[in-house]
Amino acid sequence: MLYLSGIFLAFFLSFVLLTKRPKSPGDYILLAWMLVTGIHLLGFYLRFSDIYLWFPGFTVLSMSLPLFQGPFLYLYTRQQTSRKAFDPRRLVHFLPVALSMLLFFKFYLLPYEQQVEVIRKRGQGFETAISINLYLVYLSGICYAGLSYYRLQQFRKRIVEAFSNTEKINFNWLRYLILWMAAIWVVILFIREDRMIFGSASLFVLWIGYFGIKQVRVFSQDPSDPDGIVADPDSEPATGSTDLNRPSGVSGVHVKYLRSTLGIDEAREIHLRLIEILDQGKPFLDPELSLGTLSKKLQVHPNLLSQVINSVEHKSFYDLINERRVREFIGRLSRPENRQYTLLSLAFDCGFNSKASFNRNFKKHTGIAPSEYFQKLQTGPKAHA
Repeated sequence: MLYLSGIFLAFFLSFVLLTKRPKSPGDYILLAWMLVTGIHLLGFYLRFSDIYLWFPGFTVLSMSLPLFQGPFLYLYTRQQTSRKAFDPRRLVHFLPVALSMLLFFKFYLLPYEQQVEVIRKRGQGFETAISINLYLVYLSGICYAGLSYYRLQQFRKRIVEAFSNTEKINFNWLRYLILWMAAIWVVILFIREDRMIFGSASLFVLWIGYFGIKQVRVFSQDPSDPDGIVADPDSEPATGSTDLNRPSGVSGVHVKYLRSTLGIDEAREIHLRLIEILDQGKPFLDPELSLGTLSKKLQVHPNLLSQVINSVEHKSFYDLINERRVREFIGRLSRPENRQYTLLSLAFDCGFNSKASFNRNFKKHTGIAPSEYFQKLQTGPKAHA
């Protein structure tokens, strides 16, 4: 029953994606992925039943379909973490599929009766082709799972340069998806239990379908910055260091700004304006504050503002804003008239949008949990100091 459910889900999700409006570039990749996965699972099902005798060519074709999975995972991950349109040249990732099909080209030329006989004898006469195909599947699964995970991790490191709240756009679901697919490849590589593989793949379809359809589009978060402000993980960095607080010749994390045209005087001026607006305007109270929004207030390009924050403050945008929120929370909590409110309500008023984010950032910037700080605050001025 689980097998048929996986097939039904794959085609149903394909239909949902087909009718979805509007569609992002990632949706088109996911649509093609679900269609191929549905066909792949159908081929699996035929192998477990006598129905394969009716469609021997399709049964053998399904042996090449696993080679679609790795490239689709990587291309989907890449598209979700990039502002760029899909590049048709990336279709080169599917060349192993064509190679796999060529391995069985002679099989497709056989008469129907001989095709059935080959399948009944578990690929007799095509042992070499089957072995090569199997190694291609192993290599593809391992390599693309690794590439996808690396791509996502690079992106997750970069979003802290552009957003002050990352809970909705950290792609944890995609990270788990990649790990799940890696686990499936481990089963294929070491356990080789077809029914377990089929069952895992069916659950995999449910996971990616649900989260893929409802995923948040990172590069449409900020209407003031339609082109996006998160650098692609594989793009060339906007190089050059304008580090006002480092001695000349000292290398550091800001080496990426090596070719920057931002001068020291201009950087200082932007930094002074930044501190002024943070102190007086307190834009960090907006839970959805982004680098694009703040740069618009300062009338400076997001890349230059990011460079100033990195080079002068030695922080990411995420850390700078959340540190300010923590300081605002501490200031409000110290006032007796605010003791009537819960810690969480005060945190929300200071720009945090979740309890987890508040607790994590508070402990990061103070070294203790919010509740522990509140207890110390109540014991007397010494603890507060």
